[in-house]
Order: sequence, then C-alpha cells, then structure tokens
Amino acid sequence: MTAPRPLGYWLTTLDRLLEEQVEDAVAARGLSRREWHALGRLEHGAVAEDVAEDLLPALASLVSGGLVEHRSGEYRLTPDGSERVAELQSGPVQVVAERAAEGLSPEQYDALLGSLEQVATNLGWFDARAGG
Repeated sequence: MTAPRPLGYWLTTLDRLLEEQVEDAVAARGLSRREWHALGRLEHGAVAEDVAEDLLPALASLVSGGLVEHRSGEYRLTPDGSERVAELQSGPVQVVAERAAEGLSPEQYDALLGSLEQVATNLGWFDARAGG
C-alpha cells in the first residue's frame, strides 16, 4: 500500500502522538514530560551542569524528589531514580510502545525500524555506537 501522505507528515504525526501518549502515561505516575525527558537523558550517564541547561527546570524537582543528585558539577540518577526509570519503561511507556506496534508482525516492525534508520543515515545521521 502506498501512503497517500509524504514521509514527513507521518514522521511528524507519529512523533506528536508518541510524545502525547508517553506524556499522559508518565503524568499518571506523577511526572511531567520535562521530568521524564531529563530522567531519560540521565539514564545514559551523568550530565555536566553546564550541558544540562535545558533540563534545569525539571532537574530541580527531580533532585528534591530524590530521583536525581547534583554533586561535583554533575547531575546523575540516584538508585531510586534508576528504579523509577526502569519501572516506567517496563510499565506505562512499554504499553505505549506495544500499542504503536499493534497489527505489525515482529518482522514488519524490524523492517520499519530498519527503513527509518536507513532514511536517517541517508540524510546524514551517524550512529556513534556503531562506530560508523
């Protein structure tokens, strides 16, 4: 089936829908979208305070809530913060991901992700994890 709308339309629509539904899912667990974004960023390691400027509004509440600590010029997840991220990812955020993939076989889903990665690569995306 050929999509009657261009790629950019579908990418923008999917991004908006995923953002809205994840925002609703984490809000039901007491976090704002900004707080969830900050936790997700810190999940990959500490962030220096000079780099964390865009996260500062969310970080203040996360520090006071015991999910993030600020020391030695860096923000990092506390054990409670790591546990909260894992709980949300395996719970309500996973539910959104599963809903998004409904009706697709595992092979179709893998092909979709592979196709999107190829489009991103064609447009200049570089995957530092792959070393290439």
